[in-house]
Amino acid sequence: MPPSPNAAAQAVRLLGLVFASADVAFEIDRDGRISLALGAAEALTGRGERGLTGQPWTILFDPAEHALLADLRRGLAPGERRGPLRVALARPDGAARHAALSVFHMPDRGDGTLSCALAASAAGAGFEHPLTDTGLVAPEDFPALAASLLEEAAQAGLPVQVDLVELEGLGAAAAELGETEGASLKRRVAAALRAETYGGAGASEVAEDRYVLLRSAIADGGRLEARLREVVGPAITPQSETLALDGETAAQNLRAMRYALDRYIEDGASAAATSFAGQVQRTLRDTARFKATLANGAFHLAYQPIASLADGSTHHHEALARFDANASPADTIRLAEELGLIADFDLAVVGLVARKLAESPAELKIAANVSGGSLAQPGFVQRLLDTTAFDPRVRPRLLIEVTETQGLGDLDEANSRLQALRKAGHPVCIDDFGAGAASLDYLRRLDVDFVKIDGRYVQGLETNPRDVAIVRHVIALCAELGVGTIVEMVESEAAARTARELGAVLAQGFHIGRPSAEPVAAARPEPATPISARRKGVVDDWR
Repeated sequence: MPPSPNAAAQAVRLLGLVFASADVAFEIDRDGRISLALGAAEALTGRGERGLTGQPWTILFDPAEHALLADLRRGLAPGERRGPLRVALARPDGAARHAALSVFHMPDRGDGTLSCALAASAAGAGFEHPLTDTGLVAPEDFPALAASLLEEAAQAGLPVQVDLVELEGLGAAAAELGETEGASLKRRVAAALRAETYGGAGASEVAEDRYVLLRSAIADGGRLEARLREVVGPAITPQSETLALDGETAAQNLRAMRYALDRYIEDGASAAATSFAGQVQRTLRDTARFKATLANGAFHLAYQPIASLADGSTHHHEALARFDANASPADTIRLAEELGLIADFDLAVVGLVARKLAESPAELKIAANVSGGSLAQPGFVQRLLDTTAFDPRVRPRLLIEVTETQGLGDLDEANSRLQALRKAGHPVCIDDFGAGAASLDYLRRLDVDFVKIDGRYVQGLETNPRDVAIVRHVIALCAELGVGTIVEMVESEAAARTARELGAVLAQGFHIGRPSAEPVAAARPEPATPISARRKGVVDDWR
């Protein structure tokens, strides 16, 4: 039975007030059918407003979302709201589209009517991480998803917390039910968890019967456990612990959360919660200590030569950060990345190298390392160029070597930023090519001047024919593309000889030279073999 004109008008006004920012607002009745729809339904869902009336609301959503929709209908009490939750839509044209769903149970509607809203503009973090069959994020994807959600929440000024939920015996109970019923139980549990998460995306089963989710810190603390009891029944008792994210930045909270998750997976929620507060405090102390290191200049650079394999003459040096005698450079730099301080550190190193070059002979060239995480930060490239702007003559002598501890992510955006550096005069090198994310796709999509072949391949040149074949073809491919190659970790004369026979021109390693306190400029002959025409933007002074 359609609503009366007065009731319909009242519903329209209420929907307009509650969901003014939505692209589509609609109501569903107690049977889950759409009774009223307003807004840009055609543009967002591919279905017109009139065509939606009387249809089940599930028609709007990908079947993978149906368990979540069912949980929202069952678990929403009068006066409660869920959302915005990131959901996948099901358009008639098959186009992949996502939106943010909000659902509100109006307190004066005891007939089961729910007010809903869809907003395309609110769909953001989370969709790059596909859901598992149960409807949760895969454990290996959760840290990256949590990082994006924590950053998003921090920018919005919304307090969030981490909940660790143990459902001991759930996996065994699902197995006893059989494949179909067991999978259904797991999906219902996942839906109950997901309905409570910040953004509807931040939940994962990190170990059997152990779940983690990010959710609003102002949400009803007992609501989740009550809903889970309804889903799993009396045989399983949910146990949960809350981790209050009290760090000063999203990066600090993320670092502490990672430690807690490792403890959670091994020892359970109680052990993780007990150690979490201490880990937050350690993270704050580590942050203060590293900031002091930067402020006081309490680090120095060592310079390792990269030389010609033809005659041993130095081509350029790589600047390597050194801290106190008890601090591993790799560990300290990793700490800076985890704390979100790596960009400031990279700029400090670039500044030191630039000043060193400004006071050195024109023949001296130095490479400074820059994290892929720094490069991805908005404004970093301009800050780097501001750092070297005091003497633009040093730019062609200061190579930017992009390290791969953190991947480059969006390669098109990364390439745009690399070209801004090259246009200003800085040559660019990709470090550790062949390891981690640094793959052939980098050669295809990034215009750079050099790639440094990962040392693990170079170390295998004397014993592993496959490494020999890989290095030979990478060198040949780079030469054809006009990209220079540097082989690293050359530790013996035999490795240097093999690399030279494979076509390598430049090499780095203890056999070539160890790091020293000062770089030494040295003349360099022309390459032993000609290199094909360079790509646009290359700095020929480095040849």
